[in-house]
Amino acid sequence: MSDQTFTINGMHCEACTKLSAKRIKKIEGVLDASVDLETKIALVHAARPITTNEINAVLADSDYRAEEKR
Repeated sequence: MSDQTFTINGMHCEACTKLSAKRIKKIEGVLDASVDLETKIALVHAARPITTNEINAVLADSDYRAEEKR
């Protein structure tokens, strides 16, 4: 199990956070995901490490872009 945090840029409202979280949850191995609009942080709880590329792939047709937060 792994918990990872990512910065999600390009969000403007609560609908943005819900859409981002919903898409991230569709990545194989993701057990849960939550996105906070104010901090722009996505917390991803997964059975394996998730890459920024995987998140950006599910967000590809949106204005949102992920960066791994270290």
